[in-house]
Amino acid sequence: MAEAGRPEDQCDEAVEDEFGEIIKCRSDEREDVQKKTFTKWTNSQFAKVGKPAIQDLFTDLCDGRRLLELLESLVGHELVKERGFSRVHSLNNVNRALQILQKNNVELVNIGGGRHR
Repeated sequence: MAEAGRPEDQCDEAVEDEFGEIIKCRSDEREDVQKKTFTKWTNSQFAKVGKPAIQDLFTDLCDGRRLLELLESLVGHELVKERGFSRVHSLNNVNRALQILQKNNVELVNIGGGRHR
């Protein structure tokens, strides 16, 4: 016969759930601060070369075009971009940006392909 849950076990589970929620909330706050900081930095780089500002870091850089424009402002010369707007063109643009970073010995840390809000 299965033993019924003890009150102490239920209390421990409640504390663990609450602690998990706090960690998730703090992680979300940290991500929001990083997103806001990098958006401001990106816009300051674009302002230096007369490019329009971005509004949302994730959506505005997702096709790789604006990402390549950012790299253009940093490396000081024009970079080739894919002309189309399909997923393949976007992936090629992002891949090109990553290759340029690698070629210039830029080490990417804490960069993941996770889902973003």
